[in-house]
Amino acid sequence: MPLSHGQRWPSSRAFLGAVSAVVLLGGAALVVLWVKERRPAEDLRVSFHIPIANPSNPAIGYRLQNRGRRTAVVRAVGLLEIAGNPAIINDRDNIDLCDKVDAKTLRPPSEITPQGVEINAADQKREEYAPISISVAGKSWTSDSPIEIAGGQSLSVSATFKTDPQQARGEGNQVFCPIVWLDREAPGSGVAVCQGFAMAMNNGGVSNTIVARQYQIHSASPGASCPVAPQ
Repeated sequence: MPLSHGQRWPSSRAFLGAVSAVVLLGGAALVVLWVKERRPAEDLRVSFHIPIANPSNPAIGYRLQNRGRRTAVVRAVGLLEIAGNPAIINDRDNIDLCDKVDAKTLRPPSEITPQGVEINAADQKREEYAPISISVAGKSWTSDSPIEIAGGQSLSVSATFKTDPQQARGEGNQVFCPIVWLDREAPGSGVAVCQGFAMAMNNGGVSNTIVARQYQIHSASPGASCPVAPQ
């Protein structure tokens, strides 16, 4: 195209600068795409904030972080209370009881209530609770609605429970295990029972253990496993 009077062709330096900018932008876009594709399809992390000022009315904060490419769907959250096992007086051992829960003994979310549902166990009293209230990102949420976390995003969930203080009376030990369901109804899969906090009577006193870890949960995890997330 011919130039009008007074116009000049751009200098080679300006032309090369424009080309370089286009190349850099294209390269940056490719890097972002490569990083996204390098992420696994499913990688949901969860950590908990558990104040224990009132163990009969615990409010548990769930920090959900989706490091995967696909949208993660949490179908429900709950709480498992374990009381008993008086032979164990070390609260550190008590908290490990959360790792020994058989997923097939758990009730699905549709069968548990905020008042609690008792689970049969030989040497322990176990109660499974639905939250009495739940909020997602600071907004009230119904427990029947799934919680979606887009790939690469994080979300905060707060759930309040009302447990039975009579449950642990005379037993001396009390363990609370947060539950996360990725599959609402499938028995024995798609559920994670994680370590939360424990209270134990020891020599007339009470000792507490709160676990501050990040866990990795997977829809195809066997049993009710809630392994510590890799760094």
